[in-house]
Amino acid sequence: MSELNNILANGPERERIPEETLMLYLEGKLTPAQQHEVEKWLADEGMESDALEGLQTISPVETKLTVNKLNHELNKTLHHKKRKRRPVASNYFTLIAMGIILMLAIVAYLLIRKMI
Repeated sequence: MSELNNILANGPERERIPEETLMLYLEGKLTPAQQHEVEKWLADEGMESDALEGLQTISPVETKLTVNKLNHELNKTLHHKKRKRRPVASNYFTLIAMGIILMLAIVAYLLIRKMI
């Protein structure tokens, strides 16, 4: 789960600003010092600052809903996307094909051995 929480980080040396702080920044509820820290971090980042600029075009309530929906969809996709495997025994055509191939291999082996 820590991989999901640290999705913005490229590596362990890179700092990440918490989502709550970014939301407070969008709402204008940070102190000037905190706001300066966020802006300083955004100046060093490329994609994150572009994403935040896009989020500033919509209302804070809509931003929270969008972020929550994206997080929910991401978690659902990551945790529920398991490939279903059918047991080999339930596929009769596969068993028949395997049996035929095995019998042909045995017959070919016996014919080659008889010829030597």
